[in-house]
Amino acid sequence: MNFKIDLTKKQQNILEQLDTVIEDRTYSKDEIKQCIDKIGTYIMSQSSKNGDLSKALSECSGLMDILMENEN
Repeated sequence: MNFKIDLTKKQQNILEQLDTVIEDRTYSKDEIKQCIDKIGTYIMSQSSKNGDLSKALSECSGLMDILMENEN
């Protein structure tokens, strides 16, 4: 999977906000797994009281789906 080609600019921005450098290269399954872990940690760190958790879930769900498809 190449993040520059296979992800939208919005999805790339989410990963960049989580300190992932987006390069024009093929990412390994381990690197994809690390990104999934970062996104999961980010989502779980959000507060459900003020709606941040729901917002993070909706923002990241499409990205998570794509990454999980390419992880295997």
